[in-house]
Parts: sequence; C-alpha cells; structure tokens
Amino acid sequence: MSHVSGNYTYDFVRLDPTWDNSAETGIQSLVVGLTCAFTGVDSQGNEVNVSQYIDGATGFSPYISYDYLTGNIEDIANEYASGQNWWYTLRDNVSGRVDHPVPVSNFPYPHSGEPHTHPPADATDYNEGHDA
Repeated sequence: MSHVSGNYTYDFVRLDPTWDNSAETGIQSLVVGLTCAFTGVDSQGNEVNVSQYIDGATGFSPYISYDYLTGNIEDIANEYASGQNWWYTLRDNVSGRVDHPVPVSNFPYPHSGEPHTHPPADATDYNEGHDA
C-alpha cells in the first residue's frame, strides 16, 4: 500500500447578500458557501476526487453598503470562513472520505423478495392486548 497524496482546493461557490428592506438601504446579511475538494490518489493508488460543501450566514450591524460589500467581499468571506473554522473542518471531512469502505456496486440483493425471510414464530404472532 502506498500513501494518500494530492491537493486540496477551496472555492467560494455561494455569496448571497440580503438587503435590509425594500428600499435597499443597506446589506443586512450574507450567506457564504464554501467547497473543499481533494484531487489525488488514495492509499490503494486509485485516483479520487472528493468534495464537500458548507454554508452559513453572517449579519451586519450596523448594515453595510453594497459598495463596501463588493469592495471587501474577499476579506469578508475569508474572515467568516476562518471564524467558523471551515478550512480545517472541511479538510478533515474530505480527508475522511478519501480512504473509506466502498459499497459493492453490483450486489444483486435484495430484489423481488430475495432473499426469503425466515422470522421466528414469536416475531410474527402478535395478539398481546388485542382481541384474537
């Protein structure tokens, strides 16, 4: 067996601001979504591509202007992700999915009543508290 090797990449895939009211006088909140992806090889030497997404919302009090948000979006998004510890949480979750048990993809059961069940009699006969 070899060791796991590859690269982690992070991308903000969702940045959805919300106005404070219908007059659009300030930005009240921002939903931040981040994806972490691993591309490389697992300990068996197989190529793997694994990713995970997380999101959350941050609020602004006092509200911020649209121009301030667009001019500082990189800092705001990165500070939020860091404050939530997303870099390490996502990396650890993705790492746990690189080397893991893999389901058998062509296992033919269960289907069409197979395998047949053989429950004990006391698991199929229930009259307790009921009129027979």
